[in-house]
Order: sequence, then C-alpha cells, then structure tokens
Amino acid sequence: MKTRILYTIVLLLGVISTQAQTIPDSSTQLTLQKAIEIAMLNNYDIKIASAERQKAKNNNSIGNAGLLPSLTVSGGADYSSMDTKTEISSNPDNIIIEADGAVSTSYNTNARVDYTLFDGFGNIYTYKKLKSSDNLQETIFRQQTETTIVQVAEQYYQVCRAQQNLNLAKESMRISRERHQKAIDQKAYGQANQLDVLNAEVDMNNDSTTVLQTEQTFIQSIKNLNLVLGVPIQNVYEVDNSINYRDDFKADEVIAEALMNNSTLSAQQQQEKISNLDVKITDAKKYPTLSAYGQYSYSKQENDASQVLYSQSNGPKVGVSLNFNVFNGRQQRTKEKNARLDYISQQERTLQVKSQVERDASNAYTDYIYKRRIVDLQESSLKQAKLNFEQTQEMFQLGRVTSIEFRTAQQNLLNVAAQYNDAQYTAKVAEFLLLQLTGQLIQ
Repeated sequence: MKTRILYTIVLLLGVISTQAQTIPDSSTQLTLQKAIEIAMLNNYDIKIASAERQKAKNNNSIGNAGLLPSLTVSGGADYSSMDTKTEISSNPDNIIIEADGAVSTSYNTNARVDYTLFDGFGNIYTYKKLKSSDNLQETIFRQQTETTIVQVAEQYYQVCRAQQNLNLAKESMRISRERHQKAIDQKAYGQANQLDVLNAEVDMNNDSTTVLQTEQTFIQSIKNLNLVLGVPIQNVYEVDNSINYRDDFKADEVIAEALMNNSTLSAQQQQEKISNLDVKITDAKKYPTLSAYGQYSYSKQENDASQVLYSQSNGPKVGVSLNFNVFNGRQQRTKEKNARLDYISQQERTLQVKSQVERDASNAYTDYIYKRRIVDLQESSLKQAKLNFEQTQEMFQLGRVTSIEFRTAQQNLLNVAAQYNDAQYTAKVAEFLLLQLTGQLIQ
C-alpha cells in the first residue's frame, strides 16, 4: 500500500458530487488505498472543508475587492387622471381654469457608473487578502484531507488488528476442539480420565468465549471505520492485512521536511500574511478617498392641466468627489494600533507553531523508530513461541507433557501473536503520523 497519495487525485475526488457515494464491496477485500478513496468521496468533514474552500474561491475576485466600477440603472413612470381647478391672479379679474379628467404622465430613466479612483490602495490590499484567504482555505482543505487519511488508516488498522485476533482466536478454538476430542477418545480407551476431558472442555469453552469477544470487537471496529468512510454503518467486509514499512526516514531530513511542508505551519504562515495585509488595509483608511461617477439621465413629463404641457430632458453628467476623514474620535488610530498588535501576535504564534512542529516531528520520528524495533522484537518472540508450541504439541501427542503445560504453550502463542499484531499496526499508524507531520502524506 502506497502511503503517498497524489494530491491532484484527492482534489478531484473531493469535488465530485456529494450525491455520489461509493461503498466497500463485501465480495472483495478492502484495501487501505480503496478505503482512502472512498473517504475522499463520502467523508463528512471532507465535504464541509470542500465547501469552505469553494466559498473562498468564489470570494477571490477583483469585484469583491472593489477594483471594478459599479453600475446602477433606475427608471420609473407615473400616470394620473384628476379633475383640476386653478385660479390665476390677473388684473382686473382673476382667471379660473378648470379641467375634468386631466391626464398627467411622467417617465424617467437613469444609468450611473461609480468608480473609486484612490482609497489609499485599500482595495488593492483587499484583493491580496482575498487571494491569501483562498490559499489559506486550500491549505486548510489539505489539513483536513491529511487528518481524514490518518483517521482512515487508524480505523483501518484497528479492523486489521481485530480481524487478525479473530483468526487467532478461531485457530486456538480449533486446537482446543481437537484436544477435547482426543481426550474423549483417550478416555474411551482408558488412556485418560474424566478430569482430562473436563479440563479440555473448560479450555474449549473459554476459547469459544474469546472468539465471541474478538468477533464483537471486529464488528465494532468495522462500524468505526464505516463512520470515517461516510458509508452505511452496518456494512461488513474483510480487509487486506498485508503491511509494509518505509525505511528511508532520516532524523535531520524529517525535521527539515516538516519545517518546509507541514500544513499546520503553512496555514499559520499564511494567517500571518493575512494579518499583515489587515494592517495595510487599516492604514489605507487614513488617506482620502477619490471617486468618480458618470451618469446619463432621461426624463419626460406631460400634463394636461399645467401651463407647461410637455417637457423633456436628457443628457450625461459626470463628477468627482473627495472624502477625507479629518477626525472620528481617534477610532482610526485605535484600529491601526490593534491591527499591528494582531500582526505581532501572529508573528509570535508562527514562531510557536514552528517550534511545536519541530518538536512533534522529532518525537514522531523517535516514536516510529522505537515502534519498529518493538515489531522486530515481537516477531522474534513469535518465532520462539511458535517453536515452543510445536514442540510442546508434539510431546503432548506422545504423552510426555501434561494438558496444563500444553495449554500454557497454546495461550503463550496466542498472546505473543496478538502482541505482534498490535505492534505491527501501531507502528504503521506511527508511520502515517510521521508522514502527516512532514507534509509527505499527500503530494
């Protein structure tokens, strides 16, 4: 199983419709690679992170930064029909004008373009911030992808461990059944007594209990994996138990890779950059804002009851405006100070995260190396336990060892095999964590 996942494939899988759902095939063994692919399609956290990433991409435009002009168009029409009576002062007699059902209509349209010519370069810094926020969300999506892959690996190897332990329990059960049947046969020929049969039956029943317990653990571990995969919880299948390790890690290279590629550190560095842009955006507000506009208007009026029966006007209009905040209760100065303090805090946070990543990478490397050594020791112990059991079993067949000694060898083999399984899968998970810290989990 390759532990490096192509990032382009991950991104492609992440944007597939959320309606599509892939589930493990119960007729074939599930591999870790296939499990990761299924999680990329179905995992709930991946879908949420993908939506947030798309929102950042949508926001990343020059229009959202205020670098494009705004265009507004308006229009209207009015109609009225009224009885009017107007008395006009005149000499020697006033003039009275009456009109029944006098119609009045008016129409107007207006198109206006507004554009900010200068605002202290605030719109330019805003656009840079939108681009940086887009990059940050990309990194956050990468973080979530890495986290999900590690979660899948952890739960997958839990299933492997449970599946292997179940196989061991079933094999131990088979041996105990053979021993029980042999005790019954020997008793029939007078070569064993009732106590031997009862002891064999007790051990067989204990092994039956162990099988049930490990089978329950196996089923529960599959449900935990299904939750991470985002598939129906009740799915049941077998997994591929094959395992291999990477042996090309070097302590100095691990730390260097982590400081260069770790997604958590990268996200913090991008956050520091955004905080610096916030300082520039805040500073830009102390400069004057110069705006320009262009407008074209058209209006028309008709009035049966007015001395002006008809009027129409149309034409362009342009203008500029300058706004400058002279004093606003020192709010601008306070915002500038706070923005700089936020930037200083982000710088310190970056140094802190860098130190943490360096420490975690070093610890992860040490943890992996020691877990690999434990695997080697457990493998050696397993060979010895197998040899001891085989010899004890052979001597038991010849009647040279007691059933208690045989059972002890059997239990010892079962325990050592289970410890070996635990050591293998624990070391493999440690490898995934090391790859995550060094940014090598996805490329």
